[in-house]
Amino acid sequence: MAKKNKKPLVPGIVPLAKLPGPTSFSSLWSIKHALNTEKVGHTGTLDSFAEGLLVVLSGKLTHLVPHVTGFTKTYKAVVCFGRGTVTLDPTVPCTVFGRAVTKKEVEEVIPKFTGALLQKPPVYSALRVDGIRASDAVRDGSEVKLESREIFVYENKLIDFKEYDGSGVSYALLEIKCSKGTYIRAIARDMAKALGTVSYLCALRRTEVGPFSLNEAACASELKDFTIEYGIRNASYFESLKDSKPQKIEDTPEMYASIRSHLLRFTPEVAYSCGFSSDILKKEAERLYANGRPLLWKHFSRIQELEEKPKNEWRCETSFAVYYSDMQFAGMMNIVNSKPKYGFVVPHAKKEFKVYDWTDVLKGEFPLQWKNKGTSLTIGSFDGLHAGHDALFESTLSYAKEKSLVPGVVTFTRSCKTNDPLFKGQITTLSQKLDFLKNKGFSFVLVIDFSPEFSKMEGTSFVHFIREALGLSYLAEGEDFRCGYKGLLTMKELSLVAKDENFILQTVEDVVLDGKRVSSSRVRESVFNAEFLNVQKMLLRPFSFDCSGFEWQKEREDKDGVWLVSNRLSAQVLPKEGIYNVVAILSGDEAFEDSVELKEVSCNTLHTLFSVEKDFIKILLATEGMAKRVQAINFL
Repeated sequence: MAKKNKKPLVPGIVPLAKLPGPTSFSSLWSIKHALNTEKVGHTGTLDSFAEGLLVVLSGKLTHLVPHVTGFTKTYKAVVCFGRGTVTLDPTVPCTVFGRAVTKKEVEEVIPKFTGALLQKPPVYSALRVDGIRASDAVRDGSEVKLESREIFVYENKLIDFKEYDGSGVSYALLEIKCSKGTYIRAIARDMAKALGTVSYLCALRRTEVGPFSLNEAACASELKDFTIEYGIRNASYFESLKDSKPQKIEDTPEMYASIRSHLLRFTPEVAYSCGFSSDILKKEAERLYANGRPLLWKHFSRIQELEEKPKNEWRCETSFAVYYSDMQFAGMMNIVNSKPKYGFVVPHAKKEFKVYDWTDVLKGEFPLQWKNKGTSLTIGSFDGLHAGHDALFESTLSYAKEKSLVPGVVTFTRSCKTNDPLFKGQITTLSQKLDFLKNKGFSFVLVIDFSPEFSKMEGTSFVHFIREALGLSYLAEGEDFRCGYKGLLTMKELSLVAKDENFILQTVEDVVLDGKRVSSSRVRESVFNAEFLNVQKMLLRPFSFDCSGFEWQKEREDKDGVWLVSNRLSAQVLPKEGIYNVVAILSGDEAFEDSVELKEVSCNTLHTLFSVEKDFIKILLATEGMAKRVQAINFL
């Protein structure tokens, strides 16, 4: 099965939990590797000793960095009163000393540091003075003067307090919601000054950036509980480093999996949470948009249901998000002189289709955005993809569209009946199945290897796992559905599981042809007996034998062309021995070579003969070189 990340993922947003130690810049390295992209940008740095939420934008969404940087932010901070450092943080030794303060004193001074304030940034900061970082200038011995600037503190709350215990210090755990440009170190400094003492931050954790929360960030489980005791330990660790660097945190496959699963596509809902209105580009305007031609308001239609929601504090009135008619993100438009003008364009791509295996899901690779939105699924081997299966697919897709769920299929690498000595072979290969489901319109497929170990899993446990891992909201199954160990979970038991697990179970009626139920077994028998008209009625298309990867050898030439032979190595069912009229499906590879040989334009299909023998299959082609292009054989 093809693995992911061979090419960059779609533009998106990654809420990342930065650990204490690495810089914000080095954290981007992990995201670049996880998403296989070079274009990422974060929306507000965190000092190396600090931790918590970094909101990272990838691809063309990096254009939105200035907007997201302006979001309000929420922090938790452990403040030590009675000692201070020149940097106001634990990365250097304490060099100034004062007195410990009481809980009552902190409670009384907090209101003075809430609301609109003038704050002088710390001289040890990334702000630039005459093109040089203030912190670098100070370390070089230069005198740095920074002007006070206006900030706004929306909330300043005392969460916990540790009284003076004889060590000459006391500690406060604060939670502060503030505007862009606020330095929590400076708030702690100024609170201490108002109380006639000194202070510094032992630890700092960012918990919110606008609509994004640390609880929903990649790698958040790696963070420990943020308490005063944790802050004291954090300070001791960084103070002990002196001039050495913090221990390097190595990237792991689990970290990459968490980053990929937390990637947020810029859907209209996400755009709205970031303060942008969302418009759909009308179908007739898509060509104009792709060519950069001027657009008018009549070329867009507003997604009204989003407009009915309460507006947030970082509402943007000068730009809006644009989506193609299939709801794929198309870019941003600016509003200039009351007219729509181009911001940036994301080219229309093929509908996203993801293939996951069991290990991927166990590692947490499945997108949390999809899981939280909810999925509409059907589960089965789906060998043959016949009319009965198609009814399940239509039910799954239509419900997903109606309820804005993510449509998917859970299937298996092979049929559970392949160990039966009377089994004549699978009707479809896995690659054929995946191509079919992709073209059908599904967003993802989970492919499970039907191993002996997996076959022992109880059905209720399996369904519970699917519910938890994939966010199952709707399940469509046929009347004969069975799963789990020895197929003990039937539709009767599954209906009880659906109630317990709180998802909708839809029973889809069997499809009947000529008075008999359409089934994979019936299709398989009809293929073997060369009843291809009946097969086509049940499959809703001709039976196709997958020849990709076959090696053909020249057997002989006759007046009609060249006969080529190959071993019968496929697990697919074949009709009984005989010679059949077929259509060979040809790829475009080597087409020019064929056209030279044939002195004509190369074709993509070829009506020819196909021979099925006990140990071999044979095909009649116009040239020997054409064998490289044979992808499949359709039986008429």
